[in-house]
Amino acid sequence: MARSETRVMTNTDPDFYQVVGPYLANRVVAKSLGGPIWDDPGKIWIVRQDGAGNLAGFIAVTDRGKVESLYTAPGRHELRAALVQAAVDAAGDRDLNAVVSHSRVTAYTAAGFTETSRSTNFTTLHRPAQESTP
Repeated sequence: MARSETRVMTNTDPDFYQVVGPYLANRVVAKSLGGPIWDDPGKIWIVRQDGAGNLAGFIAVTDRGKVESLYTAPGRHELRAALVQAAVDAAGDRDLNAVVSHSRVTAYTAAGFTETSRSTNFTTLHRPAQESTP
């Protein structure tokens, strides 16, 4: 079996809609996340595929610094923290924000996010821009 692959994609990539498209506005994915996901211009997607080319998970970063749409295939929850960290790395040095279901908070806090508020179903998190060290 080939090794897994993590890709950074946008909707301009030739195979973006083949890889991510089936998960956009998908009822099962929406139920998992607590709401539907959308693609927008300027959104960067970090996509993890397993060795057979099957989607294992993804996360997105908007051009406004919102980290969203953290999805992992059933049985692949162990990828959540790595996907959030990959989103932080892809976002560069800027403030980041997220609103996530409570089950995903740990993956975000592992990447330096802190909780700013909590509602019945969601947690709001923030990660300040990190100063680079020489």
